[in-house]
Amino acid sequence: MGPAGRVGQAGPADLAGPADRVGQAGPGIPAGPADFVDPAGPAGPAGPAGPAGPADFVDPAGPADFVDPAGPADFVDPAGPADFVDPAGPADFVDPAAPVGPPLAVSLRYPPRVSGDLGFSALLPLLRARRVVDVDRAFDQWAEPVNVVQAADTEGGVLHRVAGRVPLRAGANRLRLVPAWEPGHEWHGWHETPRAGLTDGVAVMANQRGPAEPLGVEFAPPHRADRITALLAGRERWSAADMPAIHTDTHLASASALLDHLRALDDLTPEASALRDRLLAWDRRMDAGSADAAHYAAVRGAVVRRLAAHPAFAALATPPPYPEVFQPWLALLPRVGFALEHLLRAEELYGVDRPAAVRAAVEEVAAEPPAGVWGDTHRLAPWRPLEPETPYDEPALSGDHDCVLCTSGVPGLTDRAARGPAARYVWDLARREDSSWVVPLGASGVPGSPHHRDQLPLWLGGDLVPVVTDWALLKKETDV
Repeated sequence: MGPAGRVGQAGPADLAGPADRVGQAGPGIPAGPADFVDPAGPAGPAGPAGPAGPADFVDPAGPADFVDPAGPADFVDPAGPADFVDPAGPADFVDPAAPVGPPLAVSLRYPPRVSGDLGFSALLPLLRARRVVDVDRAFDQWAEPVNVVQAADTEGGVLHRVAGRVPLRAGANRLRLVPAWEPGHEWHGWHETPRAGLTDGVAVMANQRGPAEPLGVEFAPPHRADRITALLAGRERWSAADMPAIHTDTHLASASALLDHLRALDDLTPEASALRDRLLAWDRRMDAGSADAAHYAAVRGAVVRRLAAHPAFAALATPPPYPEVFQPWLALLPRVGFALEHLLRAEELYGVDRPAAVRAAVEEVAAEPPAGVWGDTHRLAPWRPLEPETPYDEPALSGDHDCVLCTSGVPGLTDRAARGPAARYVWDLARREDSSWVVPLGASGVPGSPHHRDQLPLWLGGDLVPVVTDWALLKKETDV
């Protein structure tokens, strides 16, 4: 369900009082505190209508067109990898590292199955919440998925916490499959819920470590959160109408690792030397119309392919003995592509000559440079279970994996982007009618519907749709 004016207002059956709610919800993620608006509270200054990071939400556009908001590299499980129990019993357990043997069968053990509690007892209290203290109390009952929650109310209350149940268990359980029937892998109760406060009056969350750090292993790099924080610090007061400028920022801080290697190179051919100088003078903005961004992406992709082909990583090139659904997380090339910054900055990398790889990559691109701009290859590629009868000419995109405008392909493999901001919204706590939102495609997942792709031009331009909650202004179009 997308921003078509989804307004939840409970009727007489809600014995505890009506719920005044407006928001978006997706599988496993309730219309929670990000959607919290308190019209009954006193009007105050515009609250923190902050961008919580563009990759935090599932696509409400429906099954026909799906933009993956997280994708292989952005997947963040604050609870860490769950514990696995072999349903066949210990006698049939197969070591994943073993060279031969039958396919590994795994069974997931996770909190709702252990406790018998899905956390649904949080839903009605969330619907009835009027202050952040109500939201906080409701999320004490949340179970799965584990998420970082941000909420604010009209009285100045702000909440920044982790919600969900995370078991206390051995460190190995968080890193790999374990034989959970053996001693040492059992659970010992639940973690305390981490909380965070404000920094200079601001709370920013963009899937970086943040308050969930003690609970997890894999998080998004800090670049998006750092950039949002820096942009917010640029002025004392912000309005809801100012937020799209932050949502669509294209500065790529993670480019520094590769550019530092380029800066250290000498004895290049004249063409490669000119390319190096061009990239060092680049403003590091991944704008769709930027030729410099296209050249950077080409060099980056060539470096990724050369590192992935190095003999030091040969053992990782063999597909692991896990179901195909896990391959996007485990295949070598995307893992190298999304870890490139860390691989280039590591003190030592298994004997890999990284300067040589970067040198060869820049010479390769200098010999056959991109002919156009970043948007020529960085285009929207939404996942679809079925191809449409009439193919769409998908648009060019600005942004990249570590930009606030997080539209990401797979470096070294493709620039086409199946991941991006699956929902943008801004809540003005003083004036609900000044709130706004947008989804990548439209509020309907049905091809042919007038609302199937009608929000795409707005989404591309960084524009938002007004949030309308006045029943006198809403018109019913369909029961579906």
